[in-house]
Amino acid sequence: MAEYQSNGRLFALFALQCLIPTVLLITTPKRSTLRYLSIPVMIWLVSQMMYPIHTPVYPSTFLIGNSATFILTALELLLIKPQAGSDFVDANGKQKSFLSRLFEAFQLITCSRAINTPRQAKNIPPFQEYYSKRDSKVIPRGRFLIRESAIAVWQFLAIDTITVLASRQAMENQEEQSSTSISSGYMPGLGRIAEAIQMLFTWLFLLRVLMGFYYRVSAIVFVSLGDPPSNSPPLVGRMKDIYTLRNFWGKFWHQMLRIPLTSTSNFLARDVLGLPRSSFIERYTNVFIVFFFSGLIHVVVDTVRNISPWEMGTMSFFLSFVFGYMIEDGVLALWKRTRGSQDNAGLPPLWQRILGFCWVMTWLGVTSPWFFKSAMLKPEEQMALVPFSVAGLISLPVLSSIVIGGGIVLKFVFEGEF
Repeated sequence: MAEYQSNGRLFALFALQCLIPTVLLITTPKRSTLRYLSIPVMIWLVSQMMYPIHTPVYPSTFLIGNSATFILTALELLLIKPQAGSDFVDANGKQKSFLSRLFEAFQLITCSRAINTPRQAKNIPPFQEYYSKRDSKVIPRGRFLIRESAIAVWQFLAIDTITVLASRQAMENQEEQSSTSISSGYMPGLGRIAEAIQMLFTWLFLLRVLMGFYYRVSAIVFVSLGDPPSNSPPLVGRMKDIYTLRNFWGKFWHQMLRIPLTSTSNFLARDVLGLPRSSFIERYTNVFIVFFFSGLIHVVVDTVRNISPWEMGTMSFFLSFVFGYMIEDGVLALWKRTRGSQDNAGLPPLWQRILGFCWVMTWLGVTSPWFFKSAMLKPEEQMALVPFSVAGLISLPVLSSIVIGGGIVLKFVFEGEF
């Protein structure tokens, strides 16, 4: 891709992409022709955003990723389960003012987890015990802001430190690769193991901290402006739930895409294809559609990092989970059959969760290199994860010590959970 775009252009297109369904939601009837025309227009807008940025930053991926997700959200709210301006009423059944309806429509389009609404996504992680032990009903605004701000500062420093260390290590690996590859003592198997460990660290720590940092910053801003803390539950769950692939995506990982993906998949599988509910083919058709569109959204995101949309690594990674689910479901069904009918309420025994955790980690370790292939091939061209770095102001050993010590302090003072 030869053309480049600025972050300003990307933001302008993002704003327009958000504005179109927001306005149509409250100004047009449920079967308006404009609603049908808006979907191809929104797809075209996303195509205009699919150009690399000279110096991409993590928020750039947020803008284009959400712009792609808005298409599925608009499809649900404008066409599949249409809402109109008359649906935005107050407690007395009276239609709200135009500005109130506009703000509520904006929330419907942008708040994809739909917290504290009838549409709330399933399996939203509960608030940490730190809050529930002290305030069982309402989370005090001050306590929330202090805790989340302290964790956000630590997350920023941790990301900055890891980025610098990873960049240096990647450059050293590139320099040594040619000489070690021809050495008689070189063992490719060790490289594969190291790569798998790196992938697991990325999923369980780096990506979790990275997304958590930006989510916390936005939560701090909104809560400071008056939004209740109850509207900002944790973004990612706890690692104790990672004992199946379904739990990894459905309980541990963020649920930002759950509503738009599942509403679209149910519509296509049940209404368009007419597949019977709860049948084998309907279940895995739904799984395929969910991971296909999830992969498609991430392919769109890749373009801002100058990765061609025709690279199949990202799509292969997401579609692999269709087969992973089949394998997992088959093994679990066989296990239940051999044990006979038993009560399955509650968590599985510890040994089963440990075995399941190993299964999930193995699958991620094998398939993740397809997703992160570009980062491993071109470490010097990757996007900046934080808006600025303090690594140049503080020596790396000191910064690393601050991160380690700060993590320990947060664990005991604010009862950080993993």
